[in-house]
Amino acid sequence: MTSSQHSDLSRFRELLVNTPVPLDLAALTLSGHCQGKTLDFDGELSKLDNLAEQVSTRTLQGVVEYLFDDLGFAGDEVKYFSPENSYLDKVIENKRGIPISLAVLVIEVARRCSVRALGVGMPGHFLVREYEDPNNFVNPFKGEMMTRDDAQELFVRLHPSAEFKDDYLAQVTNQAILSRMLNNLRLIHLKDRSTKDLIPTLELGLCFDNSSLAEARQLASALEAVGRTDDAARQMDELAARSDQRETDEIRALATRLWSRLN
Repeated sequence: MTSSQHSDLSRFRELLVNTPVPLDLAALTLSGHCQGKTLDFDGELSKLDNLAEQVSTRTLQGVVEYLFDDLGFAGDEVKYFSPENSYLDKVIENKRGIPISLAVLVIEVARRCSVRALGVGMPGHFLVREYEDPNNFVNPFKGEMMTRDDAQELFVRLHPSAEFKDDYLAQVTNQAILSRMLNNLRLIHLKDRSTKDLIPTLELGLCFDNSSLAEARQLASALEAVGRTDDAARQMDELAARSDQRETDEIRALATRLWSRLN
C-alpha cells in the first residue's frame, strides 16, 4: 500500500467519526482510494461549489432542474455497472451515475444552496427527500421530482412480490450512504472476479465501526491472493489495535499467521 493510499484510509476513518459525516469529502476520499489515485480535494469541492453558485432557484426542485435539465446529468443506462458511476469525481466529470451517486450530488449541491435534502435508502433504488416536506422526493436516476405515492409505486414496480413498508422511505445517515456505495462496488468487483479492484473497497469497509471479522478475513485473503501478504498482516495488526475486545484476539491471531508466512 502506498503512503497516499494509507492516508486515504486514515482520512476516511477520521471523517466517519464526525456527526454528521461530511458526505462530499468522504465520497471523494472513497473515489480516490478505489481508483488508486490522489484527488485534488479542494479542486473537486470547488466544482460542487461552482455548480451550486449557478442554481438560480434555491429550492430542491430548482437544484434538480439545473443539474438534470440544464446541465444534462442523467442516470447511466448504458454502462450502469461501471465502477466510475460510483465515483463522485467521475460522476461530476461524465455527468452520469447511478441513483446513489447522483443522490450524493443532489444532496451536496442542495446543501450549498441552503436547501436540506436527505438520503433515502429505498431497497433497489436510492432516493432523495426534501427535509421540509416529507412528501417531496427526487428520483435521482431520472432527475425528476416525485411524491411519496410515486416512490411507493416505483418500489412496487421494482419488487412486485414484496410488501412495501413506510420505513423504506425513511432518512438514512451519511455513513449508511457511504456503506451502500461501497457495497455496490464490492458486488461489481466480486461479479467481475477482480480481486485487485475489490481490495480497496474492503479496506474502506473495515474503517466502519460495525465491520465484521468475516470482512477482515475477506480482505486478508484478497491481499494474499495478489501477493501482498505483508500488507495483509500489517492491516490486520492495525485493525486489531482499534477493534473491540471480542474480536481483537481473533484478528491478532490472523495477523500472526500472516506474518509467519513471510518468515
